[in-house]
Amino acid sequence: MRSRKPAVEGRFYPSGKSGIFEQIRKIESIQNYPEPTITPNRIFGAVLPHAGHIYSGHQTIPFFQLMQHMKDWPETFVIVHPNHRGHGLPLAIDDAEMWKNSVGEVFIDREFAEGLELPFDRLAHAQEHSAEVIIPYLQYYFPKHPFRIVPICMGDQDYNSSLKVSTALLASAELTGRRIMVLSSCDFSHFLPPEVGREKDQKVIDEIVGKNPSGVERAVKENHVTICGYGPIMVLMNYAGALSEDYHIRVLARGHSGEVVSSPEVVNYISMVMYQ
Repeated sequence: MRSRKPAVEGRFYPSGKSGIFEQIRKIESIQNYPEPTITPNRIFGAVLPHAGHIYSGHQTIPFFQLMQHMKDWPETFVIVHPNHRGHGLPLAIDDAEMWKNSVGEVFIDREFAEGLELPFDRLAHAQEHSAEVIIPYLQYYFPKHPFRIVPICMGDQDYNSSLKVSTALLASAELTGRRIMVLSSCDFSHFLPPEVGREKDQKVIDEIVGKNPSGVERAVKENHVTICGYGPIMVLMNYAGALSEDYHIRVLARGHSGEVVSSPEVVNYISMVMYQ
C-alpha cells in the first residue's frame, strides 16, 4: 500500500503528535477571532490558508470550531490546492492510498477519486505543502470520525480548469453517493505592506462575495494580486453554486503574518465558509 510521507512536518508544523496538537491547542486558546455564530444547514466547503500553523492557524481554526457544531460531517474532504513547485501534471490527484504524518494515517477515498476521471500523478503532490498542512487540523478536530481525503493539485488555475474540477466533483458525488466537503487551500497577497495587500485582496473578495467565479480570475490578473490558490476558490464557488444558487458566503477570519512576527511586508490569510 503506497503512502505519501510528510514533506513539511517539522517546518510548517511541529514534529510528533503531541507537538502538533499542542500547537493547535495553544493557537486555539489565544482566541484571536470569535467562534462563528452562524448555523448552516449544510456546509459546501471552506477557503483555508496553508502557511505554517503558527502564522495561519489563527485564521484556520474558526472554521473547524464551526464544524464542531455540525451534525452531519462529510465522509470525504476534497482538498483542492495550488502547485507551488510546478512539478507534475497541470491537474492531478495523488496516486497514494494514504497520507502519513506523526499523528497517524489518513486514507485516500480511491472510489471517489477514480470517479473524478482526472489524472493521477504523485510528482505534483510529493513536495507540495498546501494540502499537507490542513491534514493535522482534520486529525485534531475529527479524532473519532472515519473521514477520507482526496487531494487535487491545480498547477493550472484558470477558470476553465476550475470548472472542469467542480464538474468532476459533482459527477463523482452523484456516482458514488459520497458526502463530500471541498476545502480550498489558498493564501492571499504575499509580501506587501498590510494596507496594500488588504486593498488588493478586497478586489478579489468582492468577486467571491458577489458569487462571480470568473470575476475572481479577472480581478487577480488585472490587479496583479499574488493569491496562490484562486483556482481552488473558483472550484468551490462553482461547486456550491451548482448545488444551491442562493448559497451564502461568510468571511470567518482575516489577518496576516505580521500579526505574529512583526514585518513591514506580510502574507495575508483569510478563511471563508460557503454554506446553505
